Amino acid sequence: MIDLCRSYPPAYASMFLADFGADVIKVDPPGFTSPIPVPGGPEAQAAWYSLDRNKKSLLLNMRDPEGLDIFYRLVESADVLLENSKPGTMERLKIGYDILAGINPRLIYCSVSGYGQDGPYALIPGHDSNYLSISGVLSMIGEKGGPPIAPGNLVADLAGSGMFSLSAILLALLARGKTGKGQFIDVSYTDTAFSLAGFETALYFLTGMEPRRGETLRTGSEPFCATYETKDGKWFNIACIEPKLWINLCRALDREDLISHQWTFDQEIKSKVFTELREIFKTKTRDEWWDWAKDKEIAAAPVLELNEAFEDPQIQHRKMLLELDHPALGKIKQAGFPIKMSETPASFSRFGPTPGQDSDAILIDLGFSSDQINKLREQGIV
Repeated sequence: MIDLCRSYPPAYASMFLADFGADVIKVDPPGFTSPIPVPGGPEAQAAWYSLDRNKKSLLLNMRDPEGLDIFYRLVESADVLLENSKPGTMERLKIGYDILAGINPRLIYCSVSGYGQDGPYALIPGHDSNYLSISGVLSMIGEKGGPPIAPGNLVADLAGSGMFSLSAILLALLARGKTGKGQFIDVSYTDTAFSLAGFETALYFLTGMEPRRGETLRTGSEPFCATYETKDGKWFNIACIEPKLWINLCRALDREDLISHQWTFDQEIKSKVFTELREIFKTKTRDEWWDWAKDKEIAAAPVLELNEAFEDPQIQHRKMLLELDHPALGKIKQAGFPIKMSETPASFSRFGPTPGQDSDAILIDLGFSSDQINKLREQGIV
């Protein structure tokens, strides 16, 4: 797989493929440095940037005709190419899909962009919050009467384009197994964010009701699905949506009088239930509530800070935090593998490469001699 990504989100997709054994080669121009500034120089940057783990790095000047020819040779044996340049850029560089498919008809070429390869917004730059804005998602996030609030993680970027790109590549590989042909994949951050709002879209067309901030189930409009402050100033979340779970909660709290008010449309009663629960949850600390809730058949959880999540026993049991030994930097921690497979599990084989770390080995595999590689380096091609 050839990875031409210059930003975080699509590299998330290629990281998963590398974790599960794909031979992923990052191709960057000479002089390229890590997008994440970390004290300690290139080696430290590469080690901490988990999205490049298990990948190789080739620095190649594709604006030079000889460098472009080397890239074409790399494409000849590639299964997948992933890129996230501005639409039209790859064609100008003579590495667009039509040209590369002529070299390798089996190539799966995945282009990721903010608004897609076509349409009135195709050439407008943007980031995660912009795509959430256009897709209607951002308008639903935040408190009632307050401004839209961007989520703390990259929803359109990672959950959207990163995972959708991965899915699309895998689907294209399945299709190629039947047809023998590769294909072009057009993934838009905005399209994927819009798709993630599929439930809200369906509900809107069913009821005609616009989902408003703070007035939807998942933004705390109902007492049975909300986040409450605890005695120690921390937060505890409940999501007792199913009647059985709500009944379990009310009985465990010795408040069976609240059971019949779960789905009330009477705003006065709803406000009263909110008030009752707010007072109740302030009688214990967050962790006391969590200890109390675990065996009650209640959908509930403590709201953990990120550093607390690292120490959580479930996160640790699932090995979602890797502690790795770096030969020069000592212990390095990275997020683990979220997909558990019985026969072909993910594995860690190497830290992210420093820029150009694997250039010689890759070129040797393409048939270049040491003298030829030295000459290419002198010319600034690699």
